Amino acid sequence: MPLTITFDLEDNRSSSVQEERFVAMTHRFLEFVEQRGITATVFIVGELGRSHTELIRRAADAGHEIGLHGLRHVALGAVGASRLRAELEEGRALLEDAGQAPVSGFRAPIFSLTPTTEWAVEQIASAGFAYSSSVLPAANPLHGWPGAPRQPCRWTNGLVELPCPVAGAGRLSIPFLGGIYLRYVPLGLARRLLAGLGDGSAPWSYCHPYDIDPDEPFFVMPHAGWLTSRILHTRRRATLSRLEALIGAAGGTAPPLGEIARELSSRELPRIGSA
Repeated sequence: MPLTITFDLEDNRSSSVQEERFVAMTHRFLEFVEQRGITATVFIVGELGRSHTELIRRAADAGHEIGLHGLRHVALGAVGASRLRAELEEGRALLEDAGQAPVSGFRAPIFSLTPTTEWAVEQIASAGFAYSSSVLPAANPLHGWPGAPRQPCRWTNGLVELPCPVAGAGRLSIPFLGGIYLRYVPLGLARRLLAGLGDGSAPWSYCHPYDIDPDEPFFVMPHAGWLTSRILHTRRRATLSRLEALIGAAGGTAPPLGEIARELSSRELPRIGSA
């Protein structure tokens, strides 16, 4: 079951006086995938279109799909219904201008599309996005939607949702292909979980610049407490080697999420949403 590789490009610093490390780590990630002939989906915080145009152009020129990771790296609930549409449109325009490439996909920061922020779905679609990759269908310390479909699905307005791959039951369900789970879950177990995802799945991995930065000094991240930040800070040296092992276990890589969403757009898919 080939694996799509995704990357959430964000500035995780809690203060502007901290050293800017995400640019170097983004280049490290892009070099990793390009050396292996992989075309990734890179979800980028829109504000970086103003300050780091060359980094976005670097990813787009290499053929990677560019998606929006919010105008700011702020959960949907914190943005609010009155501001979201404007932020989506502004972020998309900034990325399209910087990358000179269309942006059709959206990933909510911190997987913050949950039952309490379902109102955002209409705004995501009306802002021109063809698909979302924003739901974590499991309980999670930050954001999650237990009971949501685990396979590609469709919102009632037609928007395709490519949920975060999870495995396990109940509160033991985990997004084992990304972030801290990518480097904490034993490789043998991760292989078995990947093999067990079943027909109809569209598995993808995810990581962030900090996930591949073992030398970053510890600090408490803006969206996490001390304990979560400490967990996020450990075992980073293993991330890329673990990702490479999972690619091998999956039998290779799949196309970017935008291509998968286009292929799924004409299919019957499970429904998600209350309306």
